[in-house]
Amino acid sequence: MKKQPAVTEQTRANLKQAFWSLYLEKPIERITIREITDRAGYNRATFYLYFRDVYDLFGQIEDEVLTSVSRLVNEEILREQTFDISQHMGRIIEITQRFGDVTPYLMGPHGDPAFAQRMKEIIAPLLDRFLLANSQLSGQRYEIVRELYLSGLLAAIGTWMFLPDRMPVEQLLELIVTTLLPA
Repeated sequence: MKKQPAVTEQTRANLKQAFWSLYLEKPIERITIREITDRAGYNRATFYLYFRDVYDLFGQIEDEVLTSVSRLVNEEILREQTFDISQHMGRIIEITQRFGDVTPYLMGPHGDPAFAQRMKEIIAPLLDRFLLANSQLSGQRYEIVRELYLSGLLAAIGTWMFLPDRMPVEQLLELIVTTLLPA
């Protein structure tokens, strides 16, 4: 008897939510499968239907966020002729916000450095094509400026996501644009 896809997805979502609530309380290395399954209301066997271990579950959460951003960048933004940093970065931020409390912690100071690196790799082609393409920089200088933009952009967004009373996304983007691209 095959399980219903909606039930399967709900079970996965419940296990991820249980993990995430634990992750907000303590480091990943101290989270056990038993804690996740107890919190989600399932047994350990159910957990293993979907995930190899706690790190696999965490990786799948990261992959969901990164796949969504990558799809937007590669299938939409890079196909356009021009780049509107406010509009396009706004769309990227909106996608990351769909994942609720997850993204700030992935991008924040205690997040996974590999997540930040993978996010940079997704966003880098936008910089290469639209912002740095006409620069006179090459070699090491190009790589340094590229990293400055990528790290600064992600750090600013990560900081903004953690602010308790954060400004609207439009104001954040205006701040970034006026800082990165002064008139």
